[in-house]
Amino acid sequence: MKILVPTDFSENALNALDFAKKIAHKEHASITLFYAFYAVYDFAAQATEILGQIEQEAKSELKKATEAGKAEGLEFNYKIMQGTVSSAVTSFAYREEYDLIVMGTQGASGIKKALIGSNTGHVIKESKTAVLAVPEAAKLNKVKKIAIGLELQNEEEKYFKKLFDLTRELSLPYEFFHLQKENNFEKSIEFKGLESHLKEQYPDLKLDFKIFQKEDTEKGLKEYLEENEEALLVMFYKHKTFFEYLFNRSESLKMAFHTHVPLLIIK
Repeated sequence: MKILVPTDFSENALNALDFAKKIAHKEHASITLFYAFYAVYDFAAQATEILGQIEQEAKSELKKATEAGKAEGLEFNYKIMQGTVSSAVTSFAYREEYDLIVMGTQGASGIKKALIGSNTGHVIKESKTAVLAVPEAAKLNKVKKIAIGLELQNEEEKYFKKLFDLTRELSLPYEFFHLQKENNFEKSIEFKGLESHLKEQYPDLKLDFKIFQKEDTEKGLKEYLEENEEALLVMFYKHKTFFEYLFNRSESLKMAFHTHVPLLIIK
């Protein structure tokens, strides 16, 4: 597995790197620490000096982090690119066939700042690679299960395969859950069929399946996260409408992600 970790050398980014290192140890993965910068300057004559200084300082920090990673027994390297963070990260990850992007969120301002209109949010929206958004307070050793929220709309096996490929070596139980406003016979049958299929296809994994009746999807998800603080939440990004519905409308949901819940978006 290849993991790309964008950084701006902030505390949030360092926590995301620590999260990625722990995943790499379990998954026998390589890590590339990635720094992108977009220089803005008033006079063309300043370009060489400014860009050179930015790159020199970044390279110094990246070399230190790389040496530390190698000392921990990891396959570790770094990359510097000019350009906007989201464009540089998504294009590099796709071109070099990375399996996962791990990024920190800006926990001090909650999910509103962390995912909407931020570098992390833009990467999630633009990337063709799976993205793990790591809040500042999140720690992998606190994660006790992987919780997968299902829409039950045209579920495709490729998403489940990618999920298990990325997380199998974490050796955590999986809990698939679906929130519905009222009893729905067709959805219940579909859910049972999916449960039967996945348990048959992946007999070595611990899989649990739960349906919750909630009048409001957003509040239901918030309640689920409050009751499952030890979970790593997974969502399949099959279309933008559902994602934007959740993250653009619900203040309470944004706050639910604020403190602790890592969010894995699988494309």
